[in-house]
Amino acid sequence: MSTNLHAANAPSHVAGTKTPFSKLNSKPLSHIVGPDGSKRAINLCAGQAALPQEVLERAAREFVNTDGSGTSVCEMGYRTQPFHRIMERAESSFRKLLNIPDTHEVHFFNGGATLQFAAIPLNLMGGENEGKCANYLMSGHWSEKARNEASQFGEVNEVAKDPAGLYFSVPPASEWNTDKDAAYFHYTSADTRQGLEIRDFDFEGLPEGMPLCCDASANLGTFPMDIAKHDVIYSASHKNFSASGICYAIIRKDLISRKNQMKAMPTMCNWVKFQEAPNKIYNVPVLTSVWLGAMVCEYMIEKGGIPYYEALAIKRSNLLYDLIDSSQGFYRTFVTDVKFRSRMQVVFTIGSGTSDSDVALVEEFLREANDDLGWLDIRSHPLGLGHDVIRVTMYNHQPIETITVVRDYMQQFMEKHATAM
Repeated sequence: MSTNLHAANAPSHVAGTKTPFSKLNSKPLSHIVGPDGSKRAINLCAGQAALPQEVLERAAREFVNTDGSGTSVCEMGYRTQPFHRIMERAESSFRKLLNIPDTHEVHFFNGGATLQFAAIPLNLMGGENEGKCANYLMSGHWSEKARNEASQFGEVNEVAKDPAGLYFSVPPASEWNTDKDAAYFHYTSADTRQGLEIRDFDFEGLPEGMPLCCDASANLGTFPMDIAKHDVIYSASHKNFSASGICYAIIRKDLISRKNQMKAMPTMCNWVKFQEAPNKIYNVPVLTSVWLGAMVCEYMIEKGGIPYYEALAIKRSNLLYDLIDSSQGFYRTFVTDVKFRSRMQVVFTIGSGTSDSDVALVEEFLREANDDLGWLDIRSHPLGLGHDVIRVTMYNHQPIETITVVRDYMQQFMEKHATAM
């Protein structure tokens, strides 16, 4: 067997240290204490992301005998009544949480958000829309991913493209180069790479009657999004709602139609095929993720729903933004406009992020946090600097205690090194 096939030989970008958590968690700032008194790692992963410990503990209790069925959800047949009840419960709680109108269908598609990058043009750029382009509002790494996939199936019109590819802001709709005859308009509501978020989409830039599609993977459920004004909203499960493997999709009913589908249509991208299947289950779903997502949505409703999670997102992210803004330039974010600053990812560097001394401090920060404290997924992308930067992820279920630990470490690190700048 090749020695390369071993976690010890993982590439350098893989988050975390080789030292077991049990040997690190006696250090200050290496952990938080969970609701049950156990020590929990500082989990800053952007996906799979942190989930509520209370839900995980409930899942553990019900895993072997799920809903009293005598079977575990992970071995439950997808054509059985017990799973169909789980599917209905998952949709019901998701609809209630987000106040989804009856004009829209809910699907739990396999493949995460990435498969829907292809499914959207396949379902909307054919038939009566054949030959039309699609508008893609460019706002970062994930809008680029969605654009790249769509461009395989038709022409893409890039709206508000940044020539530098950095996307630290979004121009007003009056400056967008929107094609008024396009098949649809697509935007990404939060980009995880540079920490940009669109919470107040400028509907003035949307041509009348044009379907609006949104990849809301990073921030669905974190603010009161107007579902009725959108035609397609989709969100990867592994950030805000469940374990990985599925995509929460909200689609206006009249768009689930053959009239705008392309002729060559992979089954797993065919919205009509899934819509017409019994209980909207065409093939084996990721049963465990659907089940876990139902419990997470129920938990979110119990906590107070969207108002609770929006308030938490503001308070949690401001712990870091307030420190950064008062650091007199020691820390610096890339997105500076409060309107577009992400509450999901706080992305920053030290000083300029380019001088030898600043780069050395960034690397020391990352090494200490990753190797000495065992933090998961603190290192981020260069963002035009040529060197890695720092990213702190805080989706819906990130405990505020975790971000308090991060804030305290940042404060200590700044006090230790500020005189060196």
